[in-house]
Amino acid sequence: MKLSGTQLEEIERPPSLSDIATEKLRAAISEGEFALGEALSEQKLADRLNISKTPIRHALAQMKVEGLVDVIPQKGTFVFTLSGTDLERFSEYRYILETAALRLAFERNRDGLVAELASIWEKMEEAKRIDKRSHYLDLDVQFHRAMFELCDNQYLSDSYRLIEAKVSAIRTYLGRDRIQTTKSFEEHGEMIEVLREGKIEAAISILDFHIGRYHRTFSRDVSDITQSKAV
Repeated sequence: MKLSGTQLEEIERPPSLSDIATEKLRAAISEGEFALGEALSEQKLADRLNISKTPIRHALAQMKVEGLVDVIPQKGTFVFTLSGTDLERFSEYRYILETAALRLAFERNRDGLVAELASIWEKMEEAKRIDKRSHYLDLDVQFHRAMFELCDNQYLSDSYRLIEAKVSAIRTYLGRDRIQTTKSFEEHGEMIEVLREGKIEAAISILDFHIGRYHRTFSRDVSDITQSKAV
């Protein structure tokens, strides 16, 4: 008897406990539920998620790969934090990825890029108006992710995915300053306007300044951004 194609369709694997724990911990860190530099206890996390420590251990190992946690021998596991110099280097890496994605998205799907960024920006404007900070930050994530979704380069998209949660966590931390948020919002709008006019180099310049807001907030000699006031 010949089996039909529908009988041999691929079975979708349900997510493992490790996958679920990883997703929840990643979200908790990126959304600021766990503060930068905060100590993380395997047992407390396991109790909180009502699972064993094994999937928590696997999740923390993945978080280490993504740069979201630091494991310090004899001390424990902590949510990442950065020095002023580290923040500058991270911003440089982010700039390289985002400008490459923006340039490719503009070249390959200019109308779609402008339309998508404008749509997200309008939602950001409304979230900002009604003071929905968490929703605003989610939309900020979507704004930058759109460049990678429309650049038609999976290698770039995969590279950004590895740091996106870390970018979000830093954005959440800095987003406590409403002045910084307002300036960032305005830069998003300026970027859309010059892209509409076909001025990709101007958009790249705005994005450079925009991303640079991260490391300009702190001096390079700061040993830990969570222990220092912004400059």
